[in-house]
Amino acid sequence: MNIIFEKFSEKHIEEAVELALAELEAERTHCPDLPCVDFSEQLTGMLHWLSSQQFGKAALYDGRLVGYLVFAGPWDGFFGDVKGVFSPLGGSAFSYEFKNRGRLASMLFASASEEFVKQAVFSCALSRYAHDEEAARSFVLNGFGIRCSDSVREISSFAISYDPGNIHFAELPPNEFERIRELRNGLVKHLERAPVFFPTDMERYEQWFKNGDLRVFAAEADGEIIGFISLEDEAENFITRHNTMKNICGAYFDEKYRGKGTAQGLLGFIIETLKAEGVTHLGVDCETLNPTALNFWGKYFGPYTYSFARRIDERIVL
Repeated sequence: MNIIFEKFSEKHIEEAVELALAELEAERTHCPDLPCVDFSEQLTGMLHWLSSQQFGKAALYDGRLVGYLVFAGPWDGFFGDVKGVFSPLGGSAFSYEFKNRGRLASMLFASASEEFVKQAVFSCALSRYAHDEEAARSFVLNGFGIRCSDSVREISSFAISYDPGNIHFAELPPNEFERIRELRNGLVKHLERAPVFFPTDMERYEQWFKNGDLRVFAAEADGEIIGFISLEDEAENFITRHNTMKNICGAYFDEKYRGKGTAQGLLGFIIETLKAEGVTHLGVDCETLNPTALNFWGKYFGPYTYSFARRIDERIVL
């Protein structure tokens, strides 16, 4: 197999965008709720940025780009106490014309990972389309596990009926965000427990309350906030930056009010609010390690990405 691996650079971007768009179109066949727009410009901009990063490989076969895998970083303390790198959605793609895409993905990872382990980078993650089973199987067999997921739903297809009863739903003004601090603390504690074991960066936690794009919707009973769902304009991949898409970035409800339709009711209220604003799509990202979140969001949204993570034994020295 005459494949040449070389550093990913700007000369590969045009062909890389074509490969990335082909993977996006393939995902649309499984997830028709994805925004049906041309993301060429967003992918081109992202790949220009990625081409300046240290760790990226292009695979060429007979002079044509058949795949690429590029990681951004490294950063300290990335999923642990070691340096890590991340390849965002669109930061990798493998040609459907290539006979064995899974093998190609594995070879690209071997080529890229050899470079970053030489520089003591031992944690890595990448985002891939949820229904690309061939590539997913390759990364799982290379020691990766699924950590989180992005899901989406076209707002016009939502039909959530709810009876609020004595529960009041409203959007909080920014000067009232502090009212949900106790619930946010509850979410932090929930994510720290089994089976998630997800630590919180308290510096980022405080910045969350100051996020200028943040919107917070709350459920209130007897003068107390009993649950919230927060939204942002953008999340963690290029699709979420579509100008008529909003993204759920957090949610938590008092345990006494769970199983009574409160969360569904607040979600329904949000849907009606966004419809009136002309929003066309709503996304949500959650840790797949969190069975509570995965079960709830899975009732209303369809996954289109999974993020895979691997920790390399730092005792290895190349």
